[in-house]
Amino acid sequence: MGFVRAKTTGFHAIVPTRDDPWRALVLREDRAAFINQEKLLSEGPLAQTFFGELAGIPEPFASCSDAAFEVRVSRYPRRAVFIVGDECLDWVWNGHGAKYQGPVTGHPGFGQHIPAAYRSDVDTIMGIPNEPYRTMLFKGNRCAIIEWGPQGRGCYFEGPLTELGNAHAGWKKLPADMSGDFDHAAFLQAQGVFYQTLLVKGDRALFLDWDSGPRIVGSYAQVSAGLGAMPADYHKPRLPAAGRFFGTVDDVRVDLRVDLEGPVPVVSGDTFKAPGGDYLNSFVLEGSEPVTLPATIAGTATFANSTQTPKISVVVDQLAPGGTATLTLSAADGTAATTHTCAYVSRFLRTIDWEVDAMAGTKPPVQYATTTDPRPPGLAKKLITVQSAYAEAGIELRTTGAVVNEVAVDQAGADLLWSDAELHAAMVRNFSGHRDVEQWKLWSFIATRHADQDGTRGVMFDEEGAQRQGMAVFYTDLVEQQMAGTRKEIRTWVHEVGHALNLLHSWQKNLAAPPQPLGPRDGYGDLSWMNYDYKYQGPNGETGEDAYWAAFPYQFIASELRHLRHGFYRNIVPGGNNFLAGAADRPALKQFDQPPANRSGLRLELYGRDTFSHGEPVVTEIKLSLDGTTPHADAFPNLSPRGDNLTILVTDPAGAIRPFRPIARHCGSPDRRVTLDAQTPALYDSAYLGYGADGLTFAQPGTYRLRALCKAPDGSTVTSPEHTIEIRSAKNKQDQQAGDLLMGSQQGTLLALLGSDAPQLAEGNAALDRLIATHPDHPLAVYAHMVKGTNAGRHFLTLGKNGIGVRPADTATSIEELGAVVETTLDTGTDAGVDNITLNATMRRLARAHARAHDLKQADTVLDQLVETFRDKHVPPPVLATIAEQAETTRTQLHDQA
Repeated sequence: MGFVRAKTTGFHAIVPTRDDPWRALVLREDRAAFINQEKLLSEGPLAQTFFGELAGIPEPFASCSDAAFEVRVSRYPRRAVFIVGDECLDWVWNGHGAKYQGPVTGHPGFGQHIPAAYRSDVDTIMGIPNEPYRTMLFKGNRCAIIEWGPQGRGCYFEGPLTELGNAHAGWKKLPADMSGDFDHAAFLQAQGVFYQTLLVKGDRALFLDWDSGPRIVGSYAQVSAGLGAMPADYHKPRLPAAGRFFGTVDDVRVDLRVDLEGPVPVVSGDTFKAPGGDYLNSFVLEGSEPVTLPATIAGTATFANSTQTPKISVVVDQLAPGGTATLTLSAADGTAATTHTCAYVSRFLRTIDWEVDAMAGTKPPVQYATTTDPRPPGLAKKLITVQSAYAEAGIELRTTGAVVNEVAVDQAGADLLWSDAELHAAMVRNFSGHRDVEQWKLWSFIATRHADQDGTRGVMFDEEGAQRQGMAVFYTDLVEQQMAGTRKEIRTWVHEVGHALNLLHSWQKNLAAPPQPLGPRDGYGDLSWMNYDYKYQGPNGETGEDAYWAAFPYQFIASELRHLRHGFYRNIVPGGNNFLAGAADRPALKQFDQPPANRSGLRLELYGRDTFSHGEPVVTEIKLSLDGTTPHADAFPNLSPRGDNLTILVTDPAGAIRPFRPIARHCGSPDRRVTLDAQTPALYDSAYLGYGADGLTFAQPGTYRLRALCKAPDGSTVTSPEHTIEIRSAKNKQDQQAGDLLMGSQQGTLLALLGSDAPQLAEGNAALDRLIATHPDHPLAVYAHMVKGTNAGRHFLTLGKNGIGVRPADTATSIEELGAVVETTLDTGTDAGVDNITLNATMRRLARAHARAHDLKQADTVLDQLVETFRDKHVPPPVLATIAEQAETTRTQLHDQA
């Protein structure tokens, strides 16, 4: 996260040269405009401007500085601090070189005095020239003044800008629309007059006399002819030509967005009850032709919920402080009109409070300078952070700071592995802004590694209750995959935040409800944050990472920008509609469009049980094999719906088709490949489908049809035949009672996660206990034993204010519960038990539990029994060989650990 927030102006910083009369350098990328109050003196490369005194500044400071301030110690040599992200360069001009390079907060003398609230996302920084080592930090409508250096007294003022008026009355006279959130501040030095400052905010400027107040307020040219004479690129805003307006009339509050960035204007908004804030509706209107301000944009809008007043008109004068937008909603004939006068509030179309917690030993989101690697043609030299990536899309991520929690790892071992259940529990406990409602707040957690240990780099894990409020990035995997500190890490962060805002992978937009069109080459041709670099397919046959980064402009594509800027409120706000879901009243798919012909040489099948009793967890088995057209074919081994390659469509008894969405979908796990041939003719997996991010999948009895779609390495989509299953009604009272104890959402979550200690799932765990206690012999009890035994057999991490607590594994309980699952499943006199793939995993977990109890002999017995069990089931020889290999791998691990 950057020390200085993303700027809105076309230039990065203003650095006074201490000359009298006033002259300054205005920095833009690796160039500088040399100006005075009256004119532009010169413009050119930074290294050549001002007589070459800044030659030699290293990258990324030479090209990507997003702030700079002077250090007035003596008149010569000149000295300034350049800031890029959270790093700074203290540079003495005219070839003297660096006095310091490193984190801003680590700058000797200066860094230690920066108040906590000013350690990230400050607006701008200014040196005070007549006071050695005195520096002023601006943030919102507040500031901090630090006196550092050899005799410095630290931060001696922090408070509202107006309180500076106690000594300098001019600060009390700032106009309302120019009273804070400044992009730049620079002293205007003149003979005998020290306290004059140039303040810049967007495309407006202010010449402030600290004692008498504003002398000029207006455009660049009105305030300073030198500023106005800069080349056009210095005047072009870095953020979209857009603005947000608020207004309240008749107990209805309107959040209005006016966007002039594209070829035609777009107006969108959300309405809420006032003062309570309950959501009412959303609308979007696209204009018919380009406009210039002031302008009127009118037409019939599209609404999230039907309305009797679909016609809107917006009259807007300026997208700047002091601007107004008048919104009128009316019936199609112009009657029933309601007018809202809305005041300009922000250059951003949406603002999100972003809280980041991190484990000790991890690092916050990377900052990436585009000068680090070869750039695509036309890409500017700039620093990219998570916030700047979204700022360029018109979205403000307003950080609340990173909290690093100290970690105790005594019981957890060297690697702290985080399950989805642990992540959700950590969010509920530690996200200071968390509520199970829709709100513009997002929590991110920098963890070590996911419990699946599949190379997952990130996960938008919050798919319980009010969804999309939490995401995590796994730092250990970023390091091991050599992505930490690179452009790939910044892509991971922007990508996961995108999921929390309901953006899908580029190749999965057709799975949305309602479906969205795929981009070029089935979405793999998108040059977007939401694509994977290694999946990229270019227009001329180029593929993979090198092709992606050679062309990627570090931005979202047009449809994603439309969603971020103008998507209906509940489609984007964290805690709103479920992931993939559009507006609540939009239907599911009514038909399945077959993908193009499969050319991969692979066959995909769903098989297993075709009848399930009331409440019984529905599990389908998955097989990917050769289709007989070729002796060998490449395949992705991950056949789980939680990954990126496989999707299962469920058609309900009414004929509606929905993709099954697991309660967490993992992002970025490497696409390893295996070759299917005579020795390895097939891959197998199973998937629990009973509960996902959309709740209970099979809530009603009836006939359901399942179909799987799997991506192949050659880009083909392999589609399975339909697998039909029947969900039966309860046969008797006992079946009804037992099934009901597995039907709740918390029980479904526990089945999906294979258990959890999370307090918010306590009622679900209690229901599983009642199932075992009241119906011990019922076939469904085996699933409660499996969940409890699996969870007991592993430690559970709890992130708290004092660090990470570890509940150690309960070996005795795990052996008892998992033993019951195996015994019930292998008992030929019952029709209860788990499927073959689940049985395999359960027996290996049971062996681990015995080894943890220091009984390696019994662990070996269980593993031997595992192989014999499947030999007796007469599974195909390659499958039996795989099971035997899994058993031996587990045996070796357990003996090595012992």
